[in-house]
Amino acid sequence: MVGASAAFAAYRMLGLQEGYWSVFTVLIVMQGSIGGTLTAATDRLLGTLIGAVLGGLGAALQRTAVLEVGLVLVIVTGLAAFVAAVRPRLRVAPVTAAIMLLSAPPGAPVQDFVRDRIIEIGIGGVIGVLAAMFVFPARSHGLVIARTATVLSHIARMLGEQARALETESALPSSPEHAALRQALATVEAAMKDADRERATRLADHQIPASVPRTLWRIRNDLVLIGRALDEVLPPAAIAALATPAAAMLDAHASLAKRCAAALAAGTVVDRADAITCYRRFGAALDAFRKSTQAATLDFEASGRVFGLAFAAGRLHRDLLDLASRVDEIAPGKVLTSRSA
Repeated sequence: MVGASAAFAAYRMLGLQEGYWSVFTVLIVMQGSIGGTLTAATDRLLGTLIGAVLGGLGAALQRTAVLEVGLVLVIVTGLAAFVAAVRPRLRVAPVTAAIMLLSAPPGAPVQDFVRDRIIEIGIGGVIGVLAAMFVFPARSHGLVIARTATVLSHIARMLGEQARALETESALPSSPEHAALRQALATVEAAMKDADRERATRLADHQIPASVPRTLWRIRNDLVLIGRALDEVLPPAAIAALATPAAAMLDAHASLAKRCAAALAAGTVVDRADAITCYRRFGAALDAFRKSTQAATLDFEASGRVFGLAFAAGRLHRDLLDLASRVDEIAPGKVLTSRSA
């Protein structure tokens, strides 16, 4: 509301003939955070510059026949679309080029028309960024934390499903959480880019390590590996020896994921003692099973699933502890007595 009002007042004061594009730009570029708004405003301005130049060149040809105008339109928008294909952030370029070509007033100086359009878009972009900064400013830092918490909630639920499959001695059913997790991870990466842009332009700062999104993707891959090991029921001997400690280990790591989310939001360190203890118990049970006569009777496929589960569990444990360490880096005190456990 404030941005649209300011853009309207600005273009009326400047006497811009088509200043309503300033208002449109404010409404288009304003996002849920300062970084998102800055990214959208920059992309729109760059796209507008390219589209305005191409559209202006087409309009300068002063073609009036329908076929001629159509041919120029195809060429101009084709060039702009190629630019947008190479640089997707410039996807507004073909739109601007088409508008410039088709809306140019007959007989008006093309250079003035191009200049005014760039000024209008620039005013809207600047006002949009200023409004995002000073009217209920939303830093991307909080957005990254909120979206990371969503990812960790998906991870915790998936770990719980895997633990239940072991406890009930059943095959792991297909879960809709996989698709939701991929989408949530993409939103974390987008918010992280916006936060980095805020920091680069000194509009805001954040302390979230760049490795957090990568670590979350690794954990997602670990869950896929565990799911593949559990898509069929493990052999009876492996179930008897490993189901209980493996389920407890997965539940403990689900709790660790939830604690990482809570600690990230609260700015505290993460307690991971129970996850370490349960993983060690699972490791001891696995070692005992591996040395038993039952393990020697497993065929190749069954052995692959049992020890594939162990491999994936090890990766999961390592990656979740790594994530907990990254969360600790943000905590003001950065003191954790159980960290060396």
